[in-house]
Amino acid sequence: MRSIAVIAASALSFVFAISSLSAAATPVGCSVLTQAQLGAATGATIGAGSPISAPTSCQWSGQGKIVTLTIRVPLAGKSPVDQFNDARKKAVPGIAVEPVSGVGDDAFYVYFAGQNRAGCGLVVKKGTSVFEVRVYGFELAQGKTVSKVLAQEAAAKF
Repeated sequence: MRSIAVIAASALSFVFAISSLSAAATPVGCSVLTQAQLGAATGATIGAGSPISAPTSCQWSGQGKIVTLTIRVPLAGKSPVDQFNDARKKAVPGIAVEPVSGVGDDAFYVYFAGQNRAGCGLVVKKGTSVFEVRVYGFELAQGKTVSKVLAQEAAAKF
C-alpha cells in the first residue's frame, strides 16, 4: 500500500508541482479542514494534520486512511487556474481524469485508471483558487464520495 501511495504522489507531482507559499491570501493547508470534518467524511479517527512540503499542503491520517490537501500557488509563470486547465487537458498514460459537478466552479477526479485502491484525488477550481483533496485507503467509489465531501467543505474556505 505504501508503494502505491509513493507512486500516486509521484504521478501527482508530475501533473502538479508543489511550490512555496507566495500569495498572502492563500490559506495554510492544515487550517482548511478540521479533524471533525475529516472524521465525519472518512469514518475514521484522524490525527492532527502536518504540512507535507509547504504551508499550502497538509496530510492527515488515522486507522488506515490518509487525506492530503494541496493548495496551488503560481508556479513557473502559470496561475493556479492555468495549472488546473493544463492538468485537465493533459493526457498521462494510466491516469484517469473525470469531470465532477457540485464542487467549486469546476472540478475533476484524478486517479490511476484500472486501479481500485490506489488513491483518488479531486482537483477543484473556485474563483482564482485551485486545490486538491486526495484520499487513500478506500475503494475507488467510496474514495470519490469521501474526496467530494471534503472538497465541498474545503471550498467554503476559498
